[in-house]
Amino acid sequence: MNYKNINKKQLKEILDKKEDIVLIDVRTKDEFLEGSIESAINLPLQDIPYNIDELDEYRDSKIVIYCRSGHRSITACNLLSVEGFDNLYNLDKGIIDYF
Repeated sequence: MNYKNINKKQLKEILDKKEDIVLIDVRTKDEFLEGSIESAINLPLQDIPYNIDELDEYRDSKIVIYCRSGHRSITACNLLSVEGFDNLYNLDKGIIDYF
């Protein structure tokens, strides 16, 4: 496992401290439009393998990935880990627990 799970309290602390992170929402565009965490980038899970180069600029950043319930984001963390990203965080229980 090349990522760490964080909970909503930990993510809120990171956001409150204005830490330099990249938030990636791996839900579908429709789900993203229904509501997201402020400043999140929408990159649906099924698009990640085809758009990995879009994330190259964030390779050295702390990346927090979330989805609806925490399952797709684990898959996304694993995909990015295979591609050499190593500062990955999964929002445990996803956005349904966050709000």
